[in-house]
Amino acid sequence: MMKQPLQLVFAQNNRSLLQATTTFESLDKVDWQQVSCLLLDATDISTAYAALVKLRQNSLPHCYLRPVVFVANTERHNGWQWHAADAVLVLQGEHLLDPALVPDNLETINRWIDNLPQQERGADGHLQVKVLRLLASRQTSAEPQATPSNYNGYVYPLLQPVFSLQDMGVMQTLGFLEQQNLLSATLFDRAHFCIHCDSAFLNFKETCVACGSHDLDVVELVHHFSCGFTADITRFKAGGDALICPKCDKHLRHIGVDYDKPSTVNKCRLCQHVSQDGNVVAKCFNCDCSTEARFLDVRRINSYKLTSVGLNAAFYGLKTYFTDILENELQLLSLREFELFANAEAARIARYGKSQSALAVVRFVGLDKIQMELGSKAKQIFTELADIFKSILRETDIITAYNESMFAILMPETSQNNAALALNRLQKAVEQLFSENFDRSLDIQQHALAVTSELQVRDALERFLNQ
Repeated sequence: MMKQPLQLVFAQNNRSLLQATTTFESLDKVDWQQVSCLLLDATDISTAYAALVKLRQNSLPHCYLRPVVFVANTERHNGWQWHAADAVLVLQGEHLLDPALVPDNLETINRWIDNLPQQERGADGHLQVKVLRLLASRQTSAEPQATPSNYNGYVYPLLQPVFSLQDMGVMQTLGFLEQQNLLSATLFDRAHFCIHCDSAFLNFKETCVACGSHDLDVVELVHHFSCGFTADITRFKAGGDALICPKCDKHLRHIGVDYDKPSTVNKCRLCQHVSQDGNVVAKCFNCDCSTEARFLDVRRINSYKLTSVGLNAAFYGLKTYFTDILENELQLLSLREFELFANAEAARIARYGKSQSALAVVRFVGLDKIQMELGSKAKQIFTELADIFKSILRETDIITAYNESMFAILMPETSQNNAALALNRLQKAVEQLFSENFDRSLDIQQHALAVTSELQVRDALERFLNQ
């Protein structure tokens, strides 16, 4: 059976594009093996793009990597948001869209998703993995686009929806991936940025080197051949068009014979100072700060493509320092092994009914930022984090990594309340580590569940991740 497009209805006023529809609330019930792409009504591009952002920020590859098609009601597509989708179709009137109009090349994206190793189809917690997989599945590069709608002047349309306001920016993430040899960069442009707020919207102007005023006139220099006197032309004017040398009082009648005009200069209307070159200052439209041009932040704006190492990482995933350290220190189990232990524990409790066990979940929001900002120095932080885990957990506790920043802990013979207390101790210890040793904080989300026969570990973790 051929895969068919599916309309994602995200607002009550969405046009009816297909008979087959779904909503965000029903995405977990979709049989993705039967879906070729998701269609979004883009009559209002702002709301359609917001829906695309929500979709791309889902944690499951079979969902956030799925091809997305904007369906417009006009041929005019202004704005970079249109380029964030994989294709744009135009449908005018009230009739349904013919599925045959969906581009055939979108199926290559689905084949890439279907070929992901089974163990890599779980939740992606790190932006780096999502970025690599979006590029790899589309077999494309990350191309910047200039826009007035973004404060730093450029966007990467395909990747932009992956990032929330709390995340490190697209440019910083791409730069980090280049440093790790996962992407290679090609110069697209160079741009000046405000050193105060990072905005690229600057007004460059020449100012007086003497008083700083930008009220300058550009005037011509006049050089009198006979006496050699040189000054700006205002010094020579004697009324009308006549020119008289202020040094020798002779009339200057013919340019090239009596005088020439070798160049122009800046003359300040405030203090009358004359200079060959003004002082170039940039005033930021965003924060209103003024900065001399030589102090501005000048950056490369690059396009990026996957290296062979990056392509491999997109397919097989990335490990972080923290996951590696926890594997060595606490013997992390695979998620499948963890589920087997949890199911066995639930069965034991159900059979004997004499004890309680708990599932503790902890997520470190922004763990990827620490690694990007500190590089190899992050290993020290992660080692101390692992020590905190060891001090809080018991030898009988079992731990797994759901993704690179979220961990599940099976705590036998522990009530839900006592598991919550252990998580609170873990959170306080981590907060203390960061407050006393590092000039930053780490957002921690945690939750404890009772282990029962109804508990489905993977579903519980996915609900926690997307809440």
